[in-house]
Amino acid sequence: MAKPERLSDITVRDATLEYLEILERRVLRGQLATSTLTSYRRDLDEFTTLLGPETDLDSIEADDLEIAMTRLAKAPDRRYRVGLKIAEDGSTPPGRGPYSLARWFAAVRGLFRWAADKGYVQVDPTLKVTPPRTPSRAAGSRVGLRLDEALVLRGAPSARASGQLRADQRLSLRDEAILRLLVESGPRVSELCGANRSDIRLHEETRTPVLHVRGKGQKDRDLPLSQPTAELIEAYLAEERPAPPSPRSARDAAERRRIDDAAGALFVSIRGWRLAPRDVQRMVQRYTKEFLGRRATPHSLRHTALTILARAGVDIATVAQIAGHASLSTTSVYMDDSMSAAAEAIEGSPLAQP
Repeated sequence: MAKPERLSDITVRDATLEYLEILERRVLRGQLATSTLTSYRRDLDEFTTLLGPETDLDSIEADDLEIAMTRLAKAPDRRYRVGLKIAEDGSTPPGRGPYSLARWFAAVRGLFRWAADKGYVQVDPTLKVTPPRTPSRAAGSRVGLRLDEALVLRGAPSARASGQLRADQRLSLRDEAILRLLVESGPRVSELCGANRSDIRLHEETRTPVLHVRGKGQKDRDLPLSQPTAELIEAYLAEERPAPPSPRSARDAAERRRIDDAAGALFVSIRGWRLAPRDVQRMVQRYTKEFLGRRATPHSLRHTALTILARAGVDIATVAQIAGHASLSTTSVYMDDSMSAAAEAIEGSPLAQP
């Protein structure tokens, strides 16, 4: 990279703050997801701590980043404050996982590329660092559930005996409603957790139940609900949904806002707080381990729903609408890529007739 004509001195802290302002503007323009900004802010805060807030950004070299990543790899993963991190093979490895390290490096690389364009650094040190490797999925491997597994999982909450459950697990109607939603319609876990009670309604045109969800890039959509799932959600709201917590202090405005948010939330915890994505992830893992004997995630259930829809003959545009995909190429990964489907399409073409 060519050396800028004039090099501006800037500390690590000031550079990260200025760069985060750039990312915030991208969120407002719909070019970056809010969740991505949250992750990058956390990663860059760690970068600032590891390299030193008052360190001159241009003095950082590739070796400094290598040392920082080594230290980060050994640090506890803060996403897992309750329980242990679980790897794909069921083990509980210490420190950060490969995906966490890769995202941290991507955030830092973005910072230095921006800094090089601004003239804050002479040379981008990330160009001399080998990016962390992430495990690649074998071609054609299945990340979702089979149809029979999805059916078993869907009814798992009602199959458990209530006497064997902890107090925080005695929300079988809620759990069954969440599992049905994930394997039938495939919402993102963030969409499911962000849904409110007022988001369920009868669609104005079809008069069928829908759930209004807020998707990536501030793109909202109506998610169709099957009648059994809609009735199950109604039963949960009427019979089982815990009341929101009582405020500990009438003067605490932040607590009041959180309680008001919990009061409107569709899915809540046993204490009445809005469910977080990590809560849903633990719930899904608990049921899949007990009833299927293997680990699954909310995203794999989303993959299950979209794959089953695609292979049941639903056209790709409709699957994309349900999934909230902006591009059909994203949805195409759920389609049947076998040659048999292509052969049947050609054989059935009017131009192929004698």
